[in-house]
Amino acid sequence: MSDSKGRKPAGAWRAVGAWACALVLASGCTAHEGRGAPRDPAAFGTLVSQANGLYYHPFLREEPGSTEAQSYALRTLAETGGAGRITAAPQRAAALRADALKASALWGRYWLVPLRDAGLAGVLGRPDAARVEKLRTPGGWYEDPAVGGGDGARLSATWAALEVRSATGTLKELPGDHRRATVRWLTARARPGTSLDRAAALARCLHLLGTPVPSALSALPAPDASGFARSSGGARAQLLDDTYDYVLVQQSAGRTPRVDRAVWQQVLAHDAGSLDYDQLYGVVHVLRATGSPAGAFGAVRRRLEQARLEDGTVRDPSAYLGTTDASLFVQQLVKLGGRDTRDPRLLAAAERQARAADGPRDGASLLGLAALRHSAGGPVTPQEAALCTDPRTVPAVVNGDNAPDWARMAEVCAQAGTPVPPPRITRWSVGTLEDAQAAALLVTGLHTAGHAENVPAWLTAGVLRPWAEQPGAQASVYDQAVIVRAWMLLGGRPSGPLVERLARTFAAHRGCPGLPGLYRPDGEPGCDLKTSVAVRELDRDLHGRLGAR
Repeated sequence: MSDSKGRKPAGAWRAVGAWACALVLASGCTAHEGRGAPRDPAAFGTLVSQANGLYYHPFLREEPGSTEAQSYALRTLAETGGAGRITAAPQRAAALRADALKASALWGRYWLVPLRDAGLAGVLGRPDAARVEKLRTPGGWYEDPAVGGGDGARLSATWAALEVRSATGTLKELPGDHRRATVRWLTARARPGTSLDRAAALARCLHLLGTPVPSALSALPAPDASGFARSSGGARAQLLDDTYDYVLVQQSAGRTPRVDRAVWQQVLAHDAGSLDYDQLYGVVHVLRATGSPAGAFGAVRRRLEQARLEDGTVRDPSAYLGTTDASLFVQQLVKLGGRDTRDPRLLAAAERQARAADGPRDGASLLGLAALRHSAGGPVTPQEAALCTDPRTVPAVVNGDNAPDWARMAEVCAQAGTPVPPPRITRWSVGTLEDAQAAALLVTGLHTAGHAENVPAWLTAGVLRPWAEQPGAQASVYDQAVIVRAWMLLGGRPSGPLVERLARTFAAHRGCPGLPGLYRPDGEPGCDLKTSVAVRELDRDLHGRLGAR
């Protein structure tokens, strides 16, 4: 395996504030805003996004992380003695490759190396080396179209290109004059006073090309970690980067790196379960390079093995993005559990989202955030409340096609503490399951909005009864819960056998890893918040006879 961390050029790294917070250890940083204690048995705190503090949809847990995240996780497993193969289907392999190449034609291919080494066929091969070589310039350096120009970007691209050629076994085929041109270009930049990040790239490139690392690079001292405990979070993150770079320089020069191992052992002892994968790899590599045996990383290996999906790919919880929609469903579930939805942490996250540069601009999104803030204990402005009476946001005329959308917006307005006006309803025939679901959602939406008296005369319990009692094999858990509840709101009375059948059906779909109180859609391994709300609402109306609480 390569010793390269796969580093992007200076300025291209994403923010590391969350990780820096994790590194504060005993010196006073509070827990990361993305973490929170569960507020009910469904462990909703585990659904808080580390990225934005909102709740995320549970199905994300059944999807692999980005190719970059896979690369770091697999490299870390290899460093710590982990094993395992990736048996992903060709479609997933193609998606991972496409994700990598979309990010970078050079570093993206480098990220694919550990996936190939883990048995994922077809993601990297000799044709990639040929494509990489097309990015070479006559001056000996490489250029990555995704990064742009500048000396730092050229150095980064050259590093990635040489790593890919080495991994594909084609670096030895580099023509002599090309090799000499690249060595000249690199050595011209190996000067005293070179920053550690550039020194690492230069040293690693020269090592790959079989050229000794100049003393101007290898003589660079190790970063001083003595003030680690007194440093700010950002300074600690930078210290890891610098220490990793120093280690890479020394390894490339054939020397044994000497660092303050106690600092990084303490970091790993406290944060093996929370560091992002790239940072986790950095700490592990520093410790492995300075004497720690592979067997000393049990907590790291357990974390990564637990994050693996059945096909061997790895989840990346740090990338789960919370949404307003998911957060509103969680708030409904909290309320259905008889608990207070006021939540200062969630309110702060919603307010940050509203202020974000990429925050909501359309009426429905603005209304959703307003509803989330209100449910969490915040105010709703008159302008936001007016959206509930704006036909561009909440349909004024409801038919079989838009009834689900209207019902959803009626619920959102209810969570915003603002009623919607009764809509004008166009009759439709309830002849299919889709028609029945739309009719059921109209009924439940009218009741949520306080307009039960506006249920049209043609929509009776008799119309929904066949779909409630015999919905057919195509009816999902969500369909069954919504239709039976609407039928009951219209006066239907489910029999004991029907309730027992529903209880058995729902019990068979209850629970997913870490979320035992939620419900799964048919044929899906992950839980679904909307389905869980529908089942819990029906159970409430049935006075707990489904056992869904």
